[in-house]
Amino acid sequence: MHSLLKALTEEKVIMLNRSAKAKLPFALEGIIRLVDKEGNTLALLLDRETLEDLEEDIEASNPDFLASLDKSRRSGKESVGSREIASLRSQ
Repeated sequence: MHSLLKALTEEKVIMLNRSAKAKLPFALEGIIRLVDKEGNTLALLLDRETLEDLEEDIEASNPDFLASLDKSRRSGKESVGSREIASLRSQ
């Protein structure tokens, strides 16, 4: 899993021109696998929602996050303030 996180932090960003020539020949929805003629994967394209879901899943699997969640549940507090949540996300 750590290699995936490292890869995400080293991502390359390519701006797509909105002109007709630069448009993709398919809708960018869900997960799209680009393959060569032999069927070898060249790339995966993720739409915004899928990428956000993946990032959330990665954050939720962080042992520090899980420990803080467990601590919060044991504390008996009924609510957690937005500042506490923001500080956890920034860790």
